[in-house]
Amino acid sequence: MLHFRQMTLIPVLLLLPSVAIGQSLQVLDISQASKAEVRSLTQTGGGWWLEMGKQMVLWEAEAGRALSMPVLASYAAVDPAELLLRARGCSDHAAEAGELLARGGRWELRRVPLDQQQALRLLDTHAWQPVPRNAQIARQYRLDRPQVGFAADPAVQAVVDRVDSVRWFGDLSTLADWDRSSYGTTELAAARDWIAAQFSGLGLTVQLQPFSMNAPGGGTISRDNVIGSWVGSSEPDRWLIVGAHYDSRNASSSSTTNTPGAEDNASGCAGVVELARALLPSAPRRSLMFICYAGEEQGLIGSQAHVQSLIPGGQLSTIDAVVIMDMIGYSADANLEALYESNASNLGYLMQFGAAAATYVPALSVVTSTNPFGSDHVPYLNAGVQTVLAIENDWDIYPHYHRSSDLPTNMGPNALAMGSAILKTNAAVIAEIAGVELPALFADGFE
Repeated sequence: MLHFRQMTLIPVLLLLPSVAIGQSLQVLDISQASKAEVRSLTQTGGGWWLEMGKQMVLWEAEAGRALSMPVLASYAAVDPAELLLRARGCSDHAAEAGELLARGGRWELRRVPLDQQQALRLLDTHAWQPVPRNAQIARQYRLDRPQVGFAADPAVQAVVDRVDSVRWFGDLSTLADWDRSSYGTTELAAARDWIAAQFSGLGLTVQLQPFSMNAPGGGTISRDNVIGSWVGSSEPDRWLIVGAHYDSRNASSSSTTNTPGAEDNASGCAGVVELARALLPSAPRRSLMFICYAGEEQGLIGSQAHVQSLIPGGQLSTIDAVVIMDMIGYSADANLEALYESNASNLGYLMQFGAAAATYVPALSVVTSTNPFGSDHVPYLNAGVQTVLAIENDWDIYPHYHRSSDLPTNMGPNALAMGSAILKTNAAVIAEIAGVELPALFADGFE
């Protein structure tokens, strides 16, 4: 996962003014709070709030308000002018500036001395952003979940039930046996050819899409996206894309060895193959492209190349929805939680994933964010295509992120459950949009 992004904070109000120092900032745990309790926190009088998923930041103009939620941290004498949002997941692994105060979605709230801010913003204008006030950076889906749930669709349930987490993890392990740096050659090509063989074996039409990228020592090199296409049974001109990057890295962005990339992102790439297995037996009415991209770690180059290839023939307008998966297998504990990320115009699409999890995978808690950053969903969003990123919500505390130790065995005891939960949620949404029916063999309830 890399660090380029498009950012749309909701709602975007006035940027924080510089005020007299002396007011307090508190970080509250709202993981168990009700919708009414969270709403009450937004009534701040002369202060402001920032909702960051399971955390709520309150800057109080007057200290002393009684709070019913647990206080995770309290800071005195906070000048809002010293606050910045920092995107998490920067590829250069630069030293973290300032003091971490809160986090949510894929953003951190940090207190950074004023004399350091300009240099940081110039160094990476994507990763460092001014802080809005009274805004949602990330939101727990349960706070907006309808009181009356949705009934499971038997045809969609059949697709969900085909997801096999053991098979997915086996494919993940196969991919992690190769060094898949996009600066490499032989092993990246071996992974590429293995993906193509899986697609071909499922009856997909396979295409290798070449693109050029800069080589570490100068000049350019050619790499390939792997595309497997299914033509819809009744709406062949309407398309959905299921994608993930298959390249990997370690702490050195140019290293071509010791780059197993099990979680980042053999997990997502194997997920693309597994979703093809789950969806195709139901002969979706709309067409599907299953894509594994190279060049993600060097700047989303493969996904950007695919988006650009759709423009000349007007094909972008035929894409109804895109689902990107990046790091879907790690959970620090048995509480499974996924982050679904898009931009503000796709809020309804985001809500579909929350509803699908509630209906088909109730063990999965969903957090949504309309502040996208750092993966292959961004080129599609920038092109105006309805796109969502699925990522497990503990990725930022995964101890082997961008390390040579990112091995299948280090993904922990919850990997099968975590991967299965995200894949089943994604399978449900894709099946709903693509349109599926129960195979005739099962229509009467008997196999």
